Amino acid sequence: MSRDPSSDSLHTDFHLDLICPWCWIGLRNLRAAWTLLSERSPGLQLHLNWHADTLLPQIPEAGIAYQAFYEARLGGPEAVAARRAQVRAAAQQAGLALNFEAIAVFPNSRKACALVNLAQDRLPMPAMLDFVESVFAAYFQQGRDIGDTATLLKLAHAAGLPLTAAELLERTAQPATGHGGGVPHYVFKQRWPVTGAVPAADLLQLMTRAAASHA
Repeated sequence: MSRDPSSDSLHTDFHLDLICPWCWIGLRNLRAAWTLLSERSPGLQLHLNWHADTLLPQIPEAGIAYQAFYEARLGGPEAVAARRAQVRAAAQQAGLALNFEAIAVFPNSRKACALVNLAQDRLPMPAMLDFVESVFAAYFQQGRDIGDTATLLKLAHAAGLPLTAAELLERTAQPATGHGGGVPHYVFKQRWPVTGAVPAADLLQLMTRAAASHA
């Protein structure tokens, strides 16, 4: 009997937005789960498809004031502080330190999302993972405006991704790839979905089941 080559691979669709801290936490958890799964099944190949899409397309192109946006969205500075404490606690468990105080601009993330969708066609997976993390770090640790074309091009070039402003703007004009629900959202083998920055142990359990399935 011939062997099904899909049994040696795990295809994953990952839906995200670059202005969502839970998506960075979710990515870290995915990487941790994949490392553990690779140790158990060293022959298993991971194929990761990125689907980045902006959660808030109505944000102006130049962005808006970050603190004011969240105070209006959550109901005041106390609510913002409580939410940030929650996110920081989850981030710390994933090995991340978030610097919300460094962020001045809440950007429109269409360009950043378009850049991620474009980059996956040009970067191998290990470099792609590091590149996406570099965009998250630029925003959540360095306070850089990831809605700015020049900022995004610098990040792309630092990752070895030759790209022009015209290429980025052309990709930004293309239809979004999002699934229309919450993020982070994962789908393993096109039939095992889960939404949220779930712990790496839970992802590992689901990934193991998906990898063992033949559907």
